[in-house]
Amino acid sequence: MNRPPGASAIGPSSASPTAAGSAAATTPAPAADPAVALARIVRALRTVTAPFPYLAGLAATARPAIDTRVPTMGVFASGRLVAHPGFVARLNDADLMFVVAHELLHLALYTHRRARGSDPMQFNIAHDYIINDILRAELGVTRIPAGGLDMPGARLRSAEAILLELRRAAQEATAAGRTSGQPRRVWAAAGAPNAASGQGGEAADPSDGGDTLRDELEREWFGEDRDAQREHRQAAEDAARRALAVARAGAATDRGLLAQMGIEPGGQSASLDALGGVYRTPAFLAVQRWIESVSMGPRTFERPSRRAHGMVDAVLPGRRRVSWSLNMVLDTSGSMSDELPRALGAIGDFCDTLGIDHVRLVQCDAAVTADESIEPQRLSRHRIRGYGGSDLTPALRHLAADPQVDAVIVITDGDILFPAEPLPYQLLWLLPPGASAAFRPGQGRVVHLTPRETR
Repeated sequence: MNRPPGASAIGPSSASPTAAGSAAATTPAPAADPAVALARIVRALRTVTAPFPYLAGLAATARPAIDTRVPTMGVFASGRLVAHPGFVARLNDADLMFVVAHELLHLALYTHRRARGSDPMQFNIAHDYIINDILRAELGVTRIPAGGLDMPGARLRSAEAILLELRRAAQEATAAGRTSGQPRRVWAAAGAPNAASGQGGEAADPSDGGDTLRDELEREWFGEDRDAQREHRQAAEDAARRALAVARAGAATDRGLLAQMGIEPGGQSASLDALGGVYRTPAFLAVQRWIESVSMGPRTFERPSRRAHGMVDAVLPGRRRVSWSLNMVLDTSGSMSDELPRALGAIGDFCDTLGIDHVRLVQCDAAVTADESIEPQRLSRHRIRGYGGSDLTPALRHLAADPQVDAVIVITDGDILFPAEPLPYQLLWLLPPGASAAFRPGQGRVVHLTPRETR
């Protein structure tokens, strides 16, 4: 991916030191001693709670470790924080606190979980920009330490919006025949010792998710069983929820933190005109086949089965045609704003093509913003509520509480949170063009909509 406009990686030598650590910046870096590096990280976890009191619980949950298999620093969802001793040695105390706070914010923002269904590296990069800008604002620093990713104002945008911008930039670069200049990790590894073997040669990247490291890697490296890993992960997520509660109560000085966590409702609404006839026929056929497989009418001898044609000695029951309502969840997060008119049009087109009488339309950004039963023709102009975060968990659990719901269609760009537990109904996920091809929710079928060709 190419770096989007206005973004740059600013190394420590290219700008003034942090405001918090201007004096410490001139102190020579200590030797790359693992024991010294671990002691400094432990101290940074204590001092980080002064400027960021809402991170106190996460700092207490974190389990620091020194490991040369990582090039710089990273964090597992279980709260295990790993760092290369050479990387720690190159940082002064203020910069080290910044980097440690960055990793804790990955836990606070649920980066590991929110990247599920998306490209982990891309989502990690989007959160890296946001986190570094949050820390810049709260610490009042003038540069991002250690060559970290830098996009001024990123904290005022959603991760999904940045993710879409990164993808568009990558597509434009590919179309222009350019190679990507996007860095592979948040912290520059230039000058760091080899992370894979401690010897000469290329340093291996231990993760496909940037500095948010995979569960499988933790089990491989540290031999931790799944039960213990799950317990630690739950403790970290509980601490993250408490951090959010403290931040909401006013401990977070920068309000962009809450707005860009991807779990805050937007509280906005707008009336949109639906754009019909946008998507090609194959998507309609896929939806029709899915609907027929999950919502067929009851058998009846009032309508003989067409499949029994030619059988003279038996009459088989057919399907009774019944009026029924289609259950749909519409992702109204900020990243869907450009797609919402086309999404409304697609719903109307589906209903018209498939003879659907009513739609139960549940709108959700990070909270259920509307639950209404409407006639499809009323969708030509409809009020959309949301434009906030990207968590469809409230909507999907809301429908799970209704015993009458046995099938749900979700229209989303895939950059969302959704329940980890199995849902008691059939699911069809409809993704607009440009959505991540890596979206794999684990339950239900995924259909990528394709636009009609223009002539």
